[in-house]
Amino acid sequence: MKAVYTNERPKVKASVKDPSTLADIIDSVNELGLRAGISKHRAFTAWFAINMHDLDEDDALSSAAMDGGNDQGIDLVFADDSTRTIYVIQGHCGDNHTKVTPKSKWSDVVSTIPFFEDTRSLREVGRHELADQIDSVKTENSDYTIAFGLISLGRKNVTITKTVDATRQSKTFNKYQYFYLAQENVKEQYDALIESERGIAEDQLAFSGNIIEDTGEYGRAWIGNVSAKELIRLHRTYSNQLFAGNVRLFLGTRKGGINEQIIKTANETPGLFWALNNGVSIIADTATSSKKIKNSLTLRRFSIVNGCQTTNALSQANASDDCKVLVRVIAAKDSVKNDVVRFNNSQNAIKIWTVRAVDSTQERLRRELGVIGLDYAPKQSGSRRRRDKSKIIELDRLAQYLAAQRNDFLIQAIDNKAELFDQPYSQIFYPQISAADILLTWQLGNICEEKRIEQLRALGKSAPTGGLLAVTATFWIIFTASKIISKLSDIHSPHITLEKINTDNFRSALGKIADTAIEIYYLQAVDTYQGGKEFGTYKSTLRSTRFLQQLEPKIDFKVAQLPTMKTNRPPILENVAKNIKP
Repeated sequence: MKAVYTNERPKVKASVKDPSTLADIIDSVNELGLRAGISKHRAFTAWFAINMHDLDEDDALSSAAMDGGNDQGIDLVFADDSTRTIYVIQGHCGDNHTKVTPKSKWSDVVSTIPFFEDTRSLREVGRHELADQIDSVKTENSDYTIAFGLISLGRKNVTITKTVDATRQSKTFNKYQYFYLAQENVKEQYDALIESERGIAEDQLAFSGNIIEDTGEYGRAWIGNVSAKELIRLHRTYSNQLFAGNVRLFLGTRKGGINEQIIKTANETPGLFWALNNGVSIIADTATSSKKIKNSLTLRRFSIVNGCQTTNALSQANASDDCKVLVRVIAAKDSVKNDVVRFNNSQNAIKIWTVRAVDSTQERLRRELGVIGLDYAPKQSGSRRRRDKSKIIELDRLAQYLAAQRNDFLIQAIDNKAELFDQPYSQIFYPQISAADILLTWQLGNICEEKRIEQLRALGKSAPTGGLLAVTATFWIIFTASKIISKLSDIHSPHITLEKINTDNFRSALGKIADTAIEIYYLQAVDTYQGGKEFGTYKSTLRSTRFLQQLEPKIDFKVAQLPTMKTNRPPILENVAKNIKP
């Protein structure tokens, strides 16, 4: 498919004076904006939701990329199950990060409230997809707190901070939660995120009485009561570094909210605090009894993984020694440390992929791919810095790429990817799957993603059917490309080895296949979509089994014609491999 024109998207530029944290954030925002074809403001908002609230990247970008203007200042709406909060966010990402956030940005946030409360106004201006999403989020999470917020890469504006406080106290607006995170706050949270495996080097934790010690398969643990003053001391010494293992940092108090209740209890009835609070969990590399201070532990490489809200609230209340907290310290084995952190950071059950990641099939693939210097399915950490896809293969993304090659799993790969590690797992990662299969799939998936981005940019924002090349279209292109490879090539040829797949020549061949795949997919998708009356929005279309049923026969017909092509026929992979010198 020929490019219509090139629409270079202006990138967010980092000043040479920017510290590395800000530059890292800006690089990630630029990459997301490029991937989804969205503005820097929307890309920044998606980046924040992905990193700070664990929103799925594809879902965040799909929501941020909803077509049309008249969004009334609503950049992103999503529900965070861990905090049981619906977030309505507007992002601000200017070009000059030395300037303060414009005060008008907070006024824009407040103006979104009536449109969130009654979506009919959005429908009247043609924003049906946004209205549908808001209604869906509100219906599915009717008992959640609702928070309206402004996140900005502009420097802190004290006037906005005061206005946010006034908004919280207003009788008109006080039924919701409000927050404003300026560049300084965003950087602080991101620093805590990328420090999640480090924690505090060493300090003492003094208990108010005897300590109970336990051991088990997890490692060792110590349980006891700690005065609020001791937790306050740690918090004031280390600030957010204390919560390195807890990426859900304190956003503030809301009238009637849980954090306000914590402060009220600590101030008014400190003696009851212990009985009314769930306590605090700390994970540490090591913990040893102090010889100098009675009833205290020397903790090394530690952080609070559950109790961020409690600790922050106690610090705000400046609670007295009468206020005590139940604290447990866990020195976990490396093999279960990540699981301990995950269990303590979320109300959701541990993701099944963390268990699959260490089964015999994955361990074999990890060893085989390690031979050529690839880091296969590394453990996830709190850091969301961009990873080098040429050196690191991420298990959750790979599972989507593998599933997208099959018509029985394609829609699931897009719409319910968490379940790929459940029932479909044994079919996707079948026992005989080879490291070469994995690397070929990984290379193909990444190349299809790059080609989709190129085509989306070439079509431009005004293309009426550009939504068919939205983020999740990558999996449809993989689906088409895998059909081309199956038709023309023998991927189990002895010539197609791990070493040859990992070459520029082989990747170039996959690029040509992806070019053909995107042309076939897009043209047939446009023909099938026909205005969208049957399938609805682009987002719902790319998740539609009915769309797959109508589109697949057309793709198969076009692929079946490829062997007869005399020119521009996609390469045969075993022939490419034969010509690659060892």
